[in-house]
Amino acid sequence: MTDCSLPRVWIIGSSLIARLQAHLGAFRLDQNLGLDCQITWAGRGGRRWGHLMPLLRSKRADIRDDPDVMVIHLGGNSIGTYGNTRISLMRRMKADIREIDLLFPKTKLMFSDILPRWNWRGQTATTGYGLERTRRRLNGAIFGFLTDMELVYTHHGAG
Repeated sequence: MTDCSLPRVWIIGSSLIARLQAHLGAFRLDQNLGLDCQITWAGRGGRRWGHLMPLLRSKRADIRDDPDVMVIHLGGNSIGTYGNTRISLMRRMKADIREIDLLFPKTKLMFSDILPRWNWRGQTATTGYGLERTRRRLNGAIFGFLTDMELVYTHHGAG
């Protein structure tokens, strides 16, 4: 199988994705995770959901062929930030997922659920209970939405 016939996978996210790619490089591990595919990494620390569509629109303009699979691991940095209520963030995520489905019609879209944290950005209380509850509700709403659209949702068993 030649490189041009390998499935193309984009993994887009925040610091977790950036750190995974850096870890693979530091230990000289396979950047394609040992899979028969070509992975393009797009991780950046601090990336929020609002950064996703400008990034994807830019990539859309630069490429000829859609990736075969797109994995999105974003949303955690947006919870608790100014102007992002649970409802507004959920609406934006749903609207953006619809747009991604139109921008990349040949791409299988996968959404990785938002992981729990000990401390959240913008957390003012001694515990992050309210923000954790927001995370769980967002994950549930997006799971149902993606299921209705027949898209893939990855749950990590983290609550």
